[in-house]
Amino acid sequence: MLKTMMLTGAACFTLAAAAFAQTPPQPGPALSTPEFIVAAVQTDEFERRAGHMAEMQAGDPHVKQFGHMMTIDHTDTTRKLRDAIAKAGLPEPSPQPLSAEEQQMIDALRGVTGEAFDKMYLSQQIVAHENALNVMQSYAANGENPVLRDAASNTVPIVEHHLAVARQLREAP
Repeated sequence: MLKTMMLTGAACFTLAAAAFAQTPPQPGPALSTPEFIVAAVQTDEFERRAGHMAEMQAGDPHVKQFGHMMTIDHTDTTRKLRDAIAKAGLPEPSPQPLSAEEQQMIDALRGVTGEAFDKMYLSQQIVAHENALNVMQSYAANGENPVLRDAASNTVPIVEHHLAVARQLREAP
């Protein structure tokens, strides 16, 4: 009964995540530099929090490893972003709350473990990384600050890799 309730909850969340994602947006006009910084900081914070939850709550050891990779890699991308911000002579960004969608995803993961967690987490990761990829590609192509454009460009392959791994894990038997 509990497993059925957890799987039903995971299925409902998967549908909600699909509604957030809809069709992955194509890179378009870049955010302004301040908007890009906020989005990048929020995304990294979401990935660290969700990754830490995966390390603790996932059932599949591969999902736990993926969560660990998220905490490590997104700590590194935050450091590189902060270095780029300093190099560009811009003010240090203040801590940012998660976006409403990111906070909803974190809240949905609370109290869920095992297979239900794995499915929900991987669905979230696909949505989050599709969105992050759009932000990074857009800023890398059209951003106003050349130093931050380089930082975004250097982050694109990392996000692409994370997206590919999340999709692979979701499709694994």
